[in-house]
Amino acid sequence: MPDILPVCLQNILHRGQSDLCNAAEVKLIRADDRYLAFDVNSGSLHELDAVAWELLHRFQGSGDWRQSLTGTAQSYGQEQVGAAAAEVAVLHEAGRLFTPDPGWERYIPDAGPDLKALCFNISDACNMSCGYCFVPRQVRTGREIMPVKVIRAALDFLLSSSTHRHLAVDFFGGEPLLNFSGIRDGVAYALDRGRDRDWKFTLTTNTLLFDEDVISFTAGHNFGLVLSCDGRPEIHDGFRVMPDGRGTADAVARRLQNYLRVAARQEHYIRGTYTRRNLDFTEDVRYLAALGVRSLSLEPVVADAGQSYAIREEDIPGIRKEYLRLARWLREQELAGQKVSFYHYQLDLAGGPCAAKRLTGCGAGYQYLAVTPGGKLYPCHQFVGHPEYCLGDLNRGITRPDLQEQFRQAHIFSKPVCRSCWARFLCGGGCHAQAALQSGDLHHPGPLTCELVQARLEGALYYLALGQSLQENGMDKLASDGVKNPI
Repeated sequence: MPDILPVCLQNILHRGQSDLCNAAEVKLIRADDRYLAFDVNSGSLHELDAVAWELLHRFQGSGDWRQSLTGTAQSYGQEQVGAAAAEVAVLHEAGRLFTPDPGWERYIPDAGPDLKALCFNISDACNMSCGYCFVPRQVRTGREIMPVKVIRAALDFLLSSSTHRHLAVDFFGGEPLLNFSGIRDGVAYALDRGRDRDWKFTLTTNTLLFDEDVISFTAGHNFGLVLSCDGRPEIHDGFRVMPDGRGTADAVARRLQNYLRVAARQEHYIRGTYTRRNLDFTEDVRYLAALGVRSLSLEPVVADAGQSYAIREEDIPGIRKEYLRLARWLREQELAGQKVSFYHYQLDLAGGPCAAKRLTGCGAGYQYLAVTPGGKLYPCHQFVGHPEYCLGDLNRGITRPDLQEQFRQAHIFSKPVCRSCWARFLCGGGCHAQAALQSGDLHHPGPLTCELVQARLEGALYYLALGQSLQENGMDKLASDGVKNPI
């Protein structure tokens, strides 16, 4: 058959094949009747027609452009394939497809003092007994409450360890509102001792003690709120129960609705957990939306593989479909004037985080630390109770600089599985705690964890693509007309 390789594509290949021959640098997604291509290095998201998508799909399988063009032409004809290939070449030349690596693999983490945030486990005690709680039993049963002297010492440590103007304090637990007086004192102390700093406070609560006094105080002191609810009552009450086994769904729903009625403009989101028992978690989002919730997140459960409710490898295909289903439902709500914001779908591909953030993720262990009621320092709250990851304490400071340096160096290019992953610049290398506690190595995220993140990111990219259609055509037209500009 005649050569159907467009001149512009031939020129690129003759100039240097490496740029356009790394098929792993483009992620292809097919969802419903939409065909998407995400360019890893530029962060560009494109909508394709079926011809262009099959061409790229064949190329990813073979690594050979001529073979891919010939195979696609057998289904669609030379003229259509030639036009699709020409558009692919144009996008490449514009730096929006098969973009060369930006050179970030030479990244060297800043060695300076860069602590930005402290998570206060201000109460190990909790008024609930959640079946999937990740906090080690010895920590939960200790029921320690952080005394004022530790709260203040921790804030002094943060102030003396950081040169940043913007500082963050997270109040966590257990149930932090069991030590509301300590939260009040900590906020007052921070604002007094750190007058020259800009403070951001966060409170994570199960809401059972979330009354008018707490709402008023947090609203007046620049708090972001994370309010826990798993969704449908039967799902929520399957795990989030009182020590005597009584469910909490009704009480939590009342607290949420009261808060949304009086202070919905305050920064907040509802945070839930899904398990193997509710892989149809879009229904839990629907339930929360019916309560009036407009900002939320649902996270996969953190659990040992032997637990009956733990996510399994065979669940991933269904979870991937559910994230796509969620994306479609969210856009349908938006079209109806009832927008609901799902935390993990708020990707900013054009702006987004800086390069360092894309490479290092959350910064646990050096930019972000957790402090216990006894004053011990850990890389984050999920490491509390695992003594091998204790970094030091408030009296002596960091006593394990070697361990802290391991966290500083745990960026995506030091993790073999991340170096070639299409999601690396959106994920930042994943959760250090899950990698370390599951595999015993910061540099080796677990395969299941990675697949869950990838499935969620596919949903997020699909959500962005649907948003473009919403702007251009309304939800009644979901198929694209061909290769489009980046979304």
